[in-house]
Amino acid sequence: MKKNEFLTIIGFIAAVVLMIYGMNSKAGYLIFWDPLSIYITVGGAVGTLLMAYPMSEFKRLGKVIVQVMKEQELSKLETITLFTTLSRKARREGLLSLEDDISQIGNDFIKKAMSMVVDGIEPEAIREIMTLEIDEMEKRHSDASSVFKTLGAYAPAMGMLGTLIGLIQMLADLSDASNLAKGMGKALITTFYGSVVANMIAMPIAAKLDYRSAQEIGTRQMIIEGVLAIQSGVNPRIIEDKLVAYLSPDERKKYYTVAASGEGVAENG
Repeated sequence: MKKNEFLTIIGFIAAVVLMIYGMNSKAGYLIFWDPLSIYITVGGAVGTLLMAYPMSEFKRLGKVIVQVMKEQELSKLETITLFTTLSRKARREGLLSLEDDISQIGNDFIKKAMSMVVDGIEPEAIREIMTLEIDEMEKRHSDASSVFKTLGAYAPAMGMLGTLIGLIQMLADLSDASNLAKGMGKALITTFYGSVVANMIAMPIAAKLDYRSAQEIGTRQMIIEGVLAIQSGVNPRIIEDKLVAYLSPDERKKYYTVAASGEGVAENG
């Protein structure tokens, strides 16, 4: 398991554990359990989502949640190393020599783009096709993120609706003390459930999806530049410097450190 995947799980567990710890009191944890409030808040939020989105979006949510946990197939640093290697081979032996290397690439986006290069597709057409792929990917990610953002908005709203229901029940018969307690409990617990669903589940997943999408878009834009540079026969050193421009300062430092270490090993060998 990669570091960022591990942090996602740790973050969720830490939030849950700390919240449960804060809920500890002499009254016990059962005071926070109310099935009717769950029906109002969670059931109401899911019901409104069914009204707002087609079933096809719900079928994808399981895959989306798994996607939140996963890292990119290929990091930017690995991408630069790959394109530097491919460009050197293409410069020595020609573009057709890359066919075997392309078949072994696990990233479908790179494989498709490089296959078009070997097939002799025009650079403008390659850029257009691959840019359309990025746009469609961004739309899919945005649609999935919007579902969780909507859930993050509806859950607290349904919690407030539950609060109103509880207050109405409480005020229906002020002479009955048990009715007052029951109504007040529902009024508060539904708001609690709505906040939990929104702030511990829906909004963090939406934020992670937006972050993952932005990262992947940046990587794919870098891939397009690398592919077109190889097709144009650009010097491998220039391709490397061009792709390194997509890295953050810390990533650049790490890349050059690893690259220098690799060169040293090669020379010593």
